[in-house]
Amino acid sequence: MKPQSKSGRLTRRSFVGDTTRWAATAIVAPAVVSQASASRMGEPLPQRVLGRTGLSVSLMCLGTAPCGIAQSVSTAEVARIVNEAIDLGINFIDTSERYGNAEEAVGLVMERRRKEVILATKIWADTIPEAEQKLAEAFRRLKTDYAEVLYFHNLGQRDMERALKPDGVFPWLLKQREAGKCRFVGISGHNLPARFLPFLETGQVDVALMTLNFADRFTYNFEERVLPACRDRNVGVVAMKVFGAPDPATGSWGNPQALPRVGLENVELAIRYALSLPAVASANLGVHTVEQLRQDVEIVRRFQPLSAEEQAKLETVGRQLARQWGEHFGPVEEAPKV
Repeated sequence: MKPQSKSGRLTRRSFVGDTTRWAATAIVAPAVVSQASASRMGEPLPQRVLGRTGLSVSLMCLGTAPCGIAQSVSTAEVARIVNEAIDLGINFIDTSERYGNAEEAVGLVMERRRKEVILATKIWADTIPEAEQKLAEAFRRLKTDYAEVLYFHNLGQRDMERALKPDGVFPWLLKQREAGKCRFVGISGHNLPARFLPFLETGQVDVALMTLNFADRFTYNFEERVLPACRDRNVGVVAMKVFGAPDPATGSWGNPQALPRVGLENVELAIRYALSLPAVASANLGVHTVEQLRQDVEIVRRFQPLSAEEQAKLETVGRQLARQWGEHFGPVEEAPKV
């Protein structure tokens, strides 16, 4: 039994202890001493098992949102990034029809490299007809007839009154798993962490993709509000928004010049924070360029769990940033019904 505060939440001591112990033992392949990325072509990244799925996924999942959304990045260049990621040992690719030309670019790569990757895409829909149309279009762009992981995209913006009903999209997703159009069903979300729990309680969720960074821990707090439920059910966890968001002073998601909101000096600590959390199998890191990809891969290759001293530092910095950022991904709690 883990020590808890009177509120029922994990104490900071147990939280730090759990993260350090879990991250130190969960890597399937050992970390490798950092060298130039160009010398690592074809060499697998360290991997972890993605919960109940049994899939061994690279510690870095390539997020295609930034490059896909950026108007200055061509479809051919996004495909180049995807190819480079696979060459550098990433076996986990994440995309969505919401990410500009990302699915089309990934499809160019899947034509010849489909068997090399674990592919995840998403369904942004609130009705079954819309979901069916979007899935068909996604598979056409991706040049495949199945995905390993199919997420119900962004629970914070879904019609929750309908989502779990027989005519809702979540039961429809489960039918897609039965039909072989996906191997596993997932849920994703940036905010409103309480929305994850009814889905997890069905026992049917295989993977959860959620906001996990050392600043938003003090705002959305998926770490204590959702991660324990995932661990109890052996749900595979993928961390996203690891850098918080782009710094609004330098640009937005589609701007390759935008800087990470956690600050350049904290990029490596942010990745290590996410990968040190209990149950996290992979960090979904979005990039705009091959150069950014290579930098992130090198950080992941030399991953080491955070020390207690580093955890304490990030707690101080994270609290400060959380006060500055506020509810930047949307509300933490549901608005009261009138």
